Amino acid sequence: MLYGEAHGVVMTKDNEMATYTSQGVGRFTKQGASTWRGSVFFQTPSQKLAHLNSIVAVYEYEVDENGNTHGKLWEWK
Repeated sequence: MLYGEAHGVVMTKDNEMATYTSQGVGRFTKQGASTWRGSVFFQTPSQKLAHLNSIVAVYEYEVDENGNTHGKLWEWK
């Protein structure tokens, strides 16, 4: 079993910004890829993105054996 944490910044095309903290667990597949599941919390001073301050998002994230990634993010309601 794998454990990971990430901290980062997301930015919109019109320069609105939010920071995030993420935690997740993952595992390696037989093909040499990895698969992850976890949660994300956002913080932003932006009025346009203010709804992010009150949600928890959950994700699925895949990394194939060549390093290509694919993921989905959902708001937990």
